[in-house]
Parts: sequence; structure tokens; C-alpha cells
Amino acid sequence: MNLELFNHIERAPDPSKALDMFPQLSAFYSALGNTTLMPVPGPEGGASILAKLEFENPFGSVKDRTAFGMFCEAINNHDFHKGSLKLLDSSGGNMGRALAMLGNLCNIAVHLVIPDSSPDVLVRALREANAQLTLVDSRYFLLGLMARAQEIALADPGWTLLAQHLNLVNVAVHRHGTGQEIRRQLRGGKAGGWVAAVGTGGTLSGVYAALAQDNPALNVLGTTPKELPFGTLSPPNGRDKFAGAGGMGFGFRQPFITHMKLNKLPFNLIGWQESLAAMYEFHKLTGIRIGASSAANWKSACRLAQTLKPGEQVVTLFADAGNDSDLEKGEVFFTSANRSNPAKIGY
Repeated sequence: MNLELFNHIERAPDPSKALDMFPQLSAFYSALGNTTLMPVPGPEGGASILAKLEFENPFGSVKDRTAFGMFCEAINNHDFHKGSLKLLDSSGGNMGRALAMLGNLCNIAVHLVIPDSSPDVLVRALREANAQLTLVDSRYFLLGLMARAQEIALADPGWTLLAQHLNLVNVAVHRHGTGQEIRRQLRGGKAGGWVAAVGTGGTLSGVYAALAQDNPALNVLGTTPKELPFGTLSPPNGRDKFAGAGGMGFGFRQPFITHMKLNKLPFNLIGWQESLAAMYEFHKLTGIRIGASSAANWKSACRLAQTLKPGEQVVTLFADAGNDSDLEKGEVFFTSANRSNPAKIGY
């Protein structure tokens, strides 16, 4: 399997050609980004925490940004005189949804390689958006999905493989988009800490590059599932874990992270039940719905905030708003863990 990075660009992709060819994208583009950065509960006596609410994006997640960036770059590079553009990638959730909906909007074929454990509601949504689906045994996790997508692209070069885990458009979108938005929203202030979960690593590395412009000593903490941590030597597995993140297995590391200019990146391990309990906990505190990876980021941000001084700021990102099923499970886990003391929330 090829793990070589490509599309070394120093900007976010130009959307002009895509918007000109497909004017139906204009409403989506107008609603993309500029999401709220708001204070959220944190530990007493530590740094304050600010969260970027990415569920405000038009299709409901941070992956709308990356999907649109790769979508535009593929359109910019394609010669439509030689035939239609057909897009291929592997995804277990929000990226697949965003690509499928963009493709359906523009009548561009989208082929998605997804785990066979994907929720029925997601599979239905992808099929309703006319995406072609290939299912892979979930036990093989990211490596299995990526390998199958590359295999399909080799067998039929008519498919343009976007490869979200290797396509540096992913990093550029967050460095020049998400990260710059956060810098503006800090109004001349600087982040003392940055926390994000590692799926592809594009968000973590891209926003880091932006925020480090104002604070080269920025404290960074990655969030990773306890059931399959980043860089684990264990084989991939199909265990429940918070969505959108996880190690690749067999010691492989997400390439975007290995190319960050950091001597060592610390990680906070969050288990599946803990992340769902934190979903409920956050909702109980604020009335705001967040997904499991968002809740895991919140817990990691609280941990980092405890190590910093009052007056400093830890920034994190809430990728999506989650779903009813996980929130209901989270209430059960939260209650059974006896975590109902508001004074301890955020620790």
C-alpha cells in the first residue's frame, strides 16, 4: 500500500472553477466555514477553553471543509474534455457523507469504500446521495479501507482517488482556512494550547501550523481512542471507539502527524464509553449537542487546561453534533459512572 503524501500546496484550493462549472455549489460555499468559536466549561484554576463549532457547516461536520477542498482541487486538475470526473475515497463517516452530497449536487460520480460496520442510517444517506459503495471488513479499520480504495483506483484509472489521509489539500484547508479563522476570532490574542482528535491528522496538523504563527511554543495534545491508539503496534480491530479517529495499527502512523515539526506529540487516550458519557455530560452542562469525538476533545482540552495558567487559552474543535443513539448511551454510561457532581465536571 502506498503511504506517500501528495498535492504539496501552499494555499487552499481555488474554488473558482468549481463554482463557475457548478453554480449550484454557491449556497454551500457561502455557508461553509466561519463557524463559532465559543467558551466552554473547563477546570477551575486552569486555562479557559474555546471550542470551534464545526457542526455549523452546511452538511454538519468539519469534514465539509476538507471534502470541498479536495473536490475543488480534483475539478481544477481534471480535463473535462476527456471525460467525466469520477471521485473515489475511503471514509467511515462524515467525509463520505460530505463527498456523496457534493457529488450528488453536481452530478459527479462518487465511489466510497466504507467499513461494513457503518450505521444503517449512514449507508442509507450515502445511497440516497447516489454514492457507489464498497464495504470492507471493519476489523481492518483504516489500513483496510485505504488499501481497498487504492486497489480500485489501480484497477480502473477512470476514478480519481482523493485519498484524504495522504492528500495535503486536507492540511492546507485547515492551515489556511480553519486555523486562520481561529486566529481572527482570538482578536489578537494567542492560543496557549491546541487539542484535536487524530483521524487523518489533517485538522490537528493544519490548525497547529496556523496557531503556531502566533505562539511557536504552542502546547499540542492529540486525542486518540483507548481501543486503538495512535501509533499502536497492535493490529487493527473492530472494537467500538469514538468515531472519526484511531490508530492505523501495526505501528503505522498517520503521515500528516509524522510530518508535523514537533519533537514529540503527546496523546490523551479516551475510551468509547468515556467519550459517550462526556457527550451527555456536556449536553447536561450547556444544552449543546456534540458528537463523541467532540466530547473526547473536550475531555482532553480540560486535561491540558489544568496544566496551564489562568488567563491562557486552550482551543479545541467539535467536529460534529453526534446522534441520538450515542447521546442516550452516554446518559447510561454517565449515570453508571456516578459522574453527576457539577464541581468535578471537566476534570
